[in-house]
Amino acid sequence: MKRILIADVPQMDARYNAALRGWEVAFVRTMSQARRAIAERYDLVVIGVYFDDSQMFDLVRDLRADPRYAAVPILGVRARTGFSSVSARALEVTLKALAGDEFIDLEFLGDDAAGNSALRAAAGRLLKEQQ
Repeated sequence: MKRILIADVPQMDARYNAALRGWEVAFVRTMSQARRAIAERYDLVVIGVYFDDSQMFDLVRDLRADPRYAAVPILGVRARTGFSSVSARALEVTLKALAGDEFIDLEFLGDDAAGNSALRAAAGRLLKEQQ
């Protein structure tokens, strides 16, 4: 079974659980928890923009500096926030510049079956590409 580490705010847990059903998910809330968690092997790391007071990029740097995670896919996620789409594009470009693999903006995707399907599809692509 594929293992996914999710670094995000607790308000997103239900959505991740619904979208990623069938995969083993583990949640972390802080950088220190994330650093301890990556001692184990995960097949995908999902990082929310608001993880630990917006430390998404710091965690991406930590992961890419760790040889065990150099090739593990990283999915950045932004939930509904009210930021402009320009901000979402800047987040995506920065994530990819730091060697993140994909960014999904849930701002315009409902917290429903269709929105969860898009999140699941992004995770599925990255897990499949890793094989």
